[in-house]
Amino acid sequence: MPVISYDAIPYEGTAVEASHPRRLAAIGRLFGLDAPPVASARILEFGSAIGENLNAIAAGLPGAACIGIDNAPRQVEFARKVAADLGLQNVRFDLRDILEVGPELGTFDYIIAHGVYSWVEAPVRDRLLRLCRELLAPNGIAFVSYNCYPGWFLRQPLRELMVFATRNLDAPPDRLVAHARAMAEIVVRTSLDLEARLPGGPLYARVLARELDFIADRPDDYVAHEHLEPTNTPVFFADFVAHAAGAGLQYLGDAWPLRMALPDLAPGIAREFATLARGHIEREQLLDFVHGRTFRESLLCSKGIQLVRPPHPDALRGLSLRLLGDFIGPGEERFDPALPKLAHPGGILALRDPDLLEAVRYLADRRPAAVPAEELAAAVDPRRFWERTAPKLLRLFFHGGLQLEVEPASPVSRPGPQPRAFAMARHQAARDGTMPVALTHAVHEVPPLPLALLPYLDGTRDHDQLARLIVEELAPAARDDAVRAAGVSFATARVALAAALQWLARHGYLEA
Repeated sequence: MPVISYDAIPYEGTAVEASHPRRLAAIGRLFGLDAPPVASARILEFGSAIGENLNAIAAGLPGAACIGIDNAPRQVEFARKVAADLGLQNVRFDLRDILEVGPELGTFDYIIAHGVYSWVEAPVRDRLLRLCRELLAPNGIAFVSYNCYPGWFLRQPLRELMVFATRNLDAPPDRLVAHARAMAEIVVRTSLDLEARLPGGPLYARVLARELDFIADRPDDYVAHEHLEPTNTPVFFADFVAHAAGAGLQYLGDAWPLRMALPDLAPGIAREFATLARGHIEREQLLDFVHGRTFRESLLCSKGIQLVRPPHPDALRGLSLRLLGDFIGPGEERFDPALPKLAHPGGILALRDPDLLEAVRYLADRRPAAVPAEELAAAVDPRRFWERTAPKLLRLFFHGGLQLEVEPASPVSRPGPQPRAFAMARHQAARDGTMPVALTHAVHEVPPLPLALLPYLDGTRDHDQLARLIVEELAPAARDDAVRAAGVSFATARVALAAALQWLARHGYLEA
């Protein structure tokens, strides 16, 4: 089959939110691992691509030393240029193959390998994990992402269809992707039509259709390097853990706590499920079957470290908590309408407990900042916090409502007289990146006006100058109706500017 090189179509993914050392260290400490300090850490990224992830980390951690490894010259050149544009002195990108890397690089506190493990041949996978062990500092943490079963069993038919459709096609890379998309659409439409016409027709047409919908909004670089890669080898989570153990590593946890937690279930079902699993590895593998997971971001550490499972609420000491949800009003039928409710990535939580409600409200008032646990304890009820509230907050973390960090970033909650945005986000927005990275390393789809403003928020313009910029430059050149409407007059521009800046502040893009 044709091979689409990363030089022909670079992988242009943005920052990998869960890979930031602030988060890795927090999960490590939660499970009893005294992870290295983040501000002065040595950080290595395998498969650094165009550098969006590592450059963002380096920009936010000027005291850290960062090295990116990639074997695609075009990607390395781009990453180096962005680092130079940002004036970063603490990051470098090496053009090397993973099989060529050795101990000469030294040891690292944090190692990141996003989008590598499943997309390379077996010898490279073996070498990747051995390098994680050989180059990792004694208390270091490695982040390794990979496609996983059982969810990928449902995704593979569309991938195999696209590979088959392009197997003998001699065409430029962009044409290969376009042809694969078109062929997949025709086959899926045909299968759906057959299912509708024939009782007991091919029910898997809906599976194909869902996957086709999933990739419809994904860029060509994603499709090229996910669905048209010669090597794309999903694995079961338990098999990955065994592979890591063979390299001298142990599973620490998942970068997203939701993947480790038992979801809210009916009491009888929860008891039955609890009897199935012998240990946390088997439980998480069974949960992958429950959820049909397609992707994991596993954290690894040295096999000799004694971890604490399950974590004790006292482990929150020294960590900072960032709220990941929003209060919602009445209308959710599953809960008493009178109860305050928090909608977060893991679902909806009815806040019946007054202590937990007080803590969540405090965290909501401090967003987008992360709040040290000791500060939160002092602000609510320090006499009862560690005994009563901390266990509930730990549960909320594992269900997706909180993020834990060490040495957290400090975005401002409201724009200053001369607003300044995170330099990496400004650079990405100036390149027409629609999902720039925030100071918190989170990635958001930024609305049109805040996105148009980002490149100009360098701390040199006041609000009047920014409003005039909207009227005189941004609105006349805009293709988006909202941006054009914002520039109708200076008055409308001031109102729209205030809303845009507040959006950026709330989502962690603005710094002091």
